[in-house]
Amino acid sequence: MEDALADTSFHYSILIKRVVTGLILGALAGAVQVWFFKRDLMYLCASATAGALYMAAWVLFTDWLRLAGGKVLLGAVAGLLAAIVWWAMAIHAENVFIQSAVAGVCFGAAYAWSDQRMT
Repeated sequence: MEDALADTSFHYSILIKRVVTGLILGALAGAVQVWFFKRDLMYLCASATAGALYMAAWVLFTDWLRLAGGKVLLGAVAGLLAAIVWWAMAIHAENVFIQSAVAGVCFGAAYAWSDQRMT
């Protein structure tokens, strides 16, 4: 009984670490958009939110739900979800949605692939 409780707290610590990592990486990406590309602050908020959502979705899909398809495919799905959130917060143009969705899938899958290679 204690092992199950310890296992659950272990997953929460992984989730919290990944969400904080995603928040930091998203904030850095948003700061680059604001600083170098002269975007408004909504891009910073959108990137930070999308980064945290990506990491939370990836941990949820791979560790808790253990969905079939492998970590790379699940990372791509988490990236797509994060890209949709980023697009909804930052830009409301129709032509940018496809670009952000493709970028989210690619970056999500690439992160999941690189993380899988390290373990």
